[in-house]
Amino acid sequence: MDAEHSTPDRTAPEPRRSRSHDPEGRRGAVLAAARRLFAAQGYKGVGIRAIAAEAGVTPGLVMAYFGSKDGLFREVVGGGTGVTEGVLDDPSVGREELPHALAHDYLDRWDRLPAHDPWPALIRSGLSHPPSAELLSTVLDRQVSEPLRRLLGDCDAADARIAMIRSILFGVIMERYLFAHEPATSVPTDTLEPVLTDVLTAALTGRVPEPEAEAAHRPPVREAPGASGPAVFAALNECTARYRTLIGRVVKRHGLSLAAFEVLAALRTVGAPYRRTMGEIAAAGAVSAGGVTQHADRLVEAGLITRERDGQDRRIVHLSLTPAGLDLVGRVSDDRRTHERELLAGLVPGDQRQLAALLGALRRSLTGPETSGGH
Repeated sequence: MDAEHSTPDRTAPEPRRSRSHDPEGRRGAVLAAARRLFAAQGYKGVGIRAIAAEAGVTPGLVMAYFGSKDGLFREVVGGGTGVTEGVLDDPSVGREELPHALAHDYLDRWDRLPAHDPWPALIRSGLSHPPSAELLSTVLDRQVSEPLRRLLGDCDAADARIAMIRSILFGVIMERYLFAHEPATSVPTDTLEPVLTDVLTAALTGRVPEPEAEAAHRPPVREAPGASGPAVFAALNECTARYRTLIGRVVKRHGLSLAAFEVLAALRTVGAPYRRTMGEIAAAGAVSAGGVTQHADRLVEAGLITRERDGQDRRIVHLSLTPAGLDLVGRVSDDRRTHERELLAGLVPGDQRQLAALLGALRRSLTGPETSGGH
């Protein structure tokens, strides 16, 4: 009874209370919880109560350790992987080798950035949270500007060169890693690295590399063990079957079959007024021609779509999303994307981009004229 009354948080699970006499353990649990939540939701999306609940402690204890949410956030991002500090301060890297070393280290670090690293959260938060923007600027000053200033010395236009290098590196983060804009997100690292090297060389030295110099800093091609055609397609078939099974379970929680959801998604992708013919939906590959009618009947009955015959040709049937259907397909799509990210969690971002590029090349090969049956 006395132990129960002495417990600060009576709702905490039993295993959590094992840290009650371990201040460092509880502090570490708070930092780990904050790192996960800030990485997933950004600074503004997370409150002290949510962090405390995730760590299994009281909000008051979080405040006692870190003083404020700002203090906790600063502590979290201070333990991140950083940007370029190691390369720029490495005495073994000469000025001529620096652009290549910087490009290689930078891309490799961000390609393999752990899912819960706080750096993306700091950058996203800096867009709308002035203290985060100030902290980001301070870190970049320390890790980029100051080492570059020591390296450049009294070089002409040193400030302009530093500003350009920071802008280039920060732009790569935003385009490739945070917003995943094309084509930046899909360019293989081995292709991007020599180009980034050239750009950094020009910014650092004012000298545009000669074309023949590209081979000197292009990384050697590493050949992966070969695989037979049947083995490749067997793996693709197995992955497709498992993916459809797992995503089918996600969709089923919303009261839909995967095929029915794909009919709704095919209508949503065309934009307002979210209307397509049954033939167009079948041609898009969502479901078979015969299956469209079957699923349309059920979706009409559920009030998720409407069906009407074309005024000019009664053989043509148009399907349209209702407001309820549009709302449902949006919620299911969000849930599906969340689970797809989880399915890819075993691949670091660089591997995901490489896989996407390889599958894109395979798709083009499979749909090329030489595979279409023509002569």
